[in-house]
Amino acid sequence: MSKKLAYLGAVFCAVVFLGTAKPATAGNFGALATSPDADYGYSYNYDYAEEARSRALEECRKHSSDCHVKRTFENTCVSVAKSSNGAMGWAWGHGKGEDDDLAMTECRNNKGRGCELSARFCTGNP
Repeated sequence: MSKKLAYLGAVFCAVVFLGTAKPATAGNFGALATSPDADYGYSYNYDYAEEARSRALEECRKHSSDCHVKRTFENTCVSVAKSSNGAMGWAWGHGKGEDDDLAMTECRNNKGRGCELSARFCTGNP
C-alpha cells in the first residue's frame, strides 16, 4: 500500500507543478528578409533583434543568395504577399484584415500579377 501512496503522491506533485508552471515567454523580435525575385525568409519570437535578422536572412538564403533584411519588428504581426513575377508587398501593425489588404495592395502597386498572401507571422506580444 505504501508504494501505491508514494506513486499517487508523486503524480499529485507532478500535476500541481505542471499546473503552476509558467509558459515560456516569446521573444519580442522578428524580421523579414527578401530577395529581388520575391524570395523571402522571416523570423519571430527572438529575444534580440540581431538574432531575428540573422535567422530571417538564413531562411531567405535557402532560396536566394541575394537576400537583404527589409525590417526588424517588435511585438507585432506582419502579412506578406507575393506574385509569380517577383513583386511583393508587406504590412504590419494594423490588425490581420487590414495588414492582409495593405500587403496585397502593395504587391499589386509593385506591378504584381496574381498576388497572393503567402505568410503572416507574429512576434512577441502584439
